[in-house]
Amino acid sequence: MGIINRGRPDGSQHPGTTVIAAGSKLVGDLALSDNLHVDGRIEGSVRSEAEIAIGQGGHVEGDLAAEHIVISGSFAGNIDARRLEIVAGGRVEGDVTVAELVIESGALFNGNSRIRESRAAQPAEGKGPAEKGPRSTRDEKDRGEDAAGPAKAVGKVG
Repeated sequence: MGIINRGRPDGSQHPGTTVIAAGSKLVGDLALSDNLHVDGRIEGSVRSEAEIAIGQGGHVEGDLAAEHIVISGSFAGNIDARRLEIVAGGRVEGDVTVAELVIESGALFNGNSRIRESRAAQPAEGKGPAEKGPRSTRDEKDRGEDAAGPAKAVGKVG
């Protein structure tokens, strides 16, 4: 079986982890309250209330939304998260909207980034706290630019 759910046998409030195993392919949209680890392939939108991790051999094409996203494999699409980490060997192509962006040496990011004040990723169906607006710096205001505008990053880090 390609999808494994490691539940909460002790009844704790800590999220379990759903795994898309290497060699498995999921086509369609996925909504989870638990963590997701992808070693296989997903084509579609994924929304998690916890963490999404794309392993070294994993590939996701579509949109991701989660509190925390870690990419060691490859991703193409749009990301909405509080924290995004692209680790060495990871590849992201697309637009990201995050409060925290970490790109390790040896990672690749090709797309636009929009950094906003720290908050959780937009909850499903628009439920939850209102979004805070983006920050602007004095230099950006002096140049007539808006910090909410996209910053383009292309190339390999490191």
